[in-house]
Amino acid sequence: MPDIHVGAQCNKPYDCQFQSYCWPTDTRYPITGLRGSKAKLGEYVALGARDILDVDENSITAATQQRIYRVTCKGEPEILDGARQTLEALPYPRYYLDFETIGPGVPIWPGTRPYATIPVQWSCHVEQEGGELNHEEFLDLSGQPPMRALAEKMIECLGDSGPVLMYTTYEQKVIEGLIDMFPDLAEPLEEIVSRLWDLHPVVKQNYYHPDMLGSWSIKAVLPTINPDMDYAKLEGIAEGTAASDGFIEAINPETDMVRKLELEEQLLRYCKFDTEAMVEIVRFFTSSG
Repeated sequence: MPDIHVGAQCNKPYDCQFQSYCWPTDTRYPITGLRGSKAKLGEYVALGARDILDVDENSITAATQQRIYRVTCKGEPEILDGARQTLEALPYPRYYLDFETIGPGVPIWPGTRPYATIPVQWSCHVEQEGGELNHEEFLDLSGQPPMRALAEKMIECLGDSGPVLMYTTYEQKVIEGLIDMFPDLAEPLEEIVSRLWDLHPVVKQNYYHPDMLGSWSIKAVLPTINPDMDYAKLEGIAEGTAASDGFIEAINPETDMVRKLELEEQLLRYCKFDTEAMVEIVRFFTSSG
């Protein structure tokens, strides 16, 4: 092994596959949970820090790191009232939308290019003002190009009014890709883009839990507000890359029917879980305080 401390070189020019071995990970709040510059984190490790709580508070200058450190030392979540105020103001009906995509190196369908982001599935929870919640979804495992049918059914599902909630801007990029694919559907798709509402910045500005370890991803946030809803508890497909691989396996003509049905169940459950997670996050903040 090279006689060198961990640091920025662990990710330059590429991510080293041994980071989980070299960086300290055997504490409750590993130093990497402070996030920020790997060079600075490496300096902390060289000084003997293994846990966020080992770091000298006076050495932290970045605002986000100061926040992570402060809340971690306090040992309980920080919940600001801004999230409740912002989310309560959202009109109804509210649509919670999530896509699953593939990006194969070898194109599967005519008219697509290598590594293009191609939507193949979506889930949408629709919440009415009284709290009634309905669910709609799209998944086509026939092996035929699903993109147009996916877009048309989504346009029908989302109607013409009400915020369409997403977590980060990925859904916007996917819909913009559909506009490029199907110019004749541009008008209704552009109207949907104008209604998109990103939940992620509101959560990041108003919430932090020590167990999130410096991440505001939906997978990091969710179990801190509802321990029973944890992606790690999903059987089979439990993250986006696995969903992409599962879809490609499911449409392969050599995949037997038993396996295909198993993958279909897992794909539907995973995508539905994503939109359920957003509903749970919104309800958590609007019922807080």
